[in-house]
Order: sequence, then C-alpha cells, then structure tokens
Amino acid sequence: MDRRKFIREALPVLTFLGTIEVFTGYVLSGAGLKAIPGLLAVVPALISLRGNVSGSFASRLGSMAHLGIFDPEKPFKTAKEGVKAVVFMSVAFSVLAGIFASLILYGTGHDVDFVGIIFVVSMTALLSSLLLSTLSILSVSISFRRKIDPDNVVVPIISTVGDLMSVAIMAFFIWLWGVVL
Repeated sequence: MDRRKFIREALPVLTFLGTIEVFTGYVLSGAGLKAIPGLLAVVPALISLRGNVSGSFASRLGSMAHLGIFDPEKPFKTAKEGVKAVVFMSVAFSVLAGIFASLILYGTGHDVDFVGIIFVVSMTALLSSLLLSTLSILSVSISFRRKIDPDNVVVPIISTVGDLMSVAIMAFFIWLWGVVL
C-alpha cells in the first residue's frame, strides 16, 4: 500500500467528516428525545447499526469493484440485491433493538412509549438505509471511476453521513410522532 496515496486520499475526507460528527452531536442534542419516553436508550444501537450495515455494504461494493463484479457505469443494476439485504437487516435489527430497549426499560420501572419507539426506529431504519445504500453505490462508483480507492474514502463517508442522516431522520420522525400522530 502506498502510504502517501492513502494519506492524500483519506486525510481531507476524515478531517471534513470529523466536523460533520460534531454537527451530528448538535442535532442529537436538540432532537426532542424526551418526547418519546425510552427512545434515548435505543439511539446508540441505531447509530452503530446504521454505520455497521451500510459500511459493510460499501466495503463489499468496493471489493466487488476491484474484482470487476461491480460495474461503476451501471451501479444500481449490480447492487440491487445488496440494497434489499441492507434495508431488511436495518429495519429488522432496529425493530429488535427497539423491542429489547423497551422491555428492559419497562422491566426496570421506566415509562416507555412502546409504539412510539417502534414507529420511530422502524421508519428511521427504512428511510436511512435506502438513502445510505444509494449513497454507498454512488460513492463507490464515483471514486472507482476517478481512480480513488473506495476502501480509503467510502466507508468513512458512509459511516459519518449515516450518523448525521440517522439522527436527522430520527428527529423528523420524533416530531412527526409528537405533532401529527
């Protein structure tokens, strides 16, 4: 591995993404998590899950591109089945995390809005996984076409954008639950 190439490709991206993570914390602090009792308990799992599933998907696409299996000129055709798997895993595990968090909180005597938690985590998982899958596909395709190693830049981009996007989408669904529903 060429160390200079790695630093040249990754350092600017990681510096920018660190700034975005600070903004993510700011968004999370004002997300209205108190509106749905018990939701804060599931937030770390959701953010971690989104980064893990989408990051793995992006990494797999990068490997497929290196092997010639992923066509950067027709990226969505190649990755269609992977997107289905990402969405299914994200929604299923988010709902499970919401159920487990609700049961633990309820069992320890805390107030829990079970339906609100499941609504927010499932809708956040659905929308964010669709958006992150699309971003993963585009990022790998663009970086590969520009002769930038996707392994150096795509996974950090997906993980950081996934954090910010998940928190913003969650804030929207918290608002929706509290105001509209």
